[in-house]
Amino acid sequence: MRDLSPWMERVGPLGVELDARDVSGVNEAAARTAPGLAVAQEFILSGRWDDTPGIGPDAVLSGIVGQTVAVEYGPAGNGTGKRRVSGRFVCLSYRISSAAGEPVRFEAKFRQDGSAALGTW
Repeated sequence: MRDLSPWMERVGPLGVELDARDVSGVNEAAARTAPGLAVAQEFILSGRWDDTPGIGPDAVLSGIVGQTVAVEYGPAGNGTGKRRVSGRFVCLSYRISSAAGEPVRFEAKFRQDGSAALGTW
């Protein structure tokens, strides 16, 4: 597990999402819905690129494309009692981009593999 928060500019969306099942009967006056299976979410990590060996996002993300990894995300930080979203995700892509006069940026795309959990640190 590596902390990429110093380089992050955007994470998300990430949380818990369920599929909805229509369970309305023929004689129902209104639609009825039941929760279904967890949806395999996708989320994006993006921010300032850094290729510092062993710690920067390039060192972490370039080596996990195609692998399933544990992810823990604290939208308000990782202090005791703060919200934590965790689960296992496949890293689908890692890309680097730059524009003249702008800092180099990265973007990594992940897809859920199994269930995600909402908890606290």
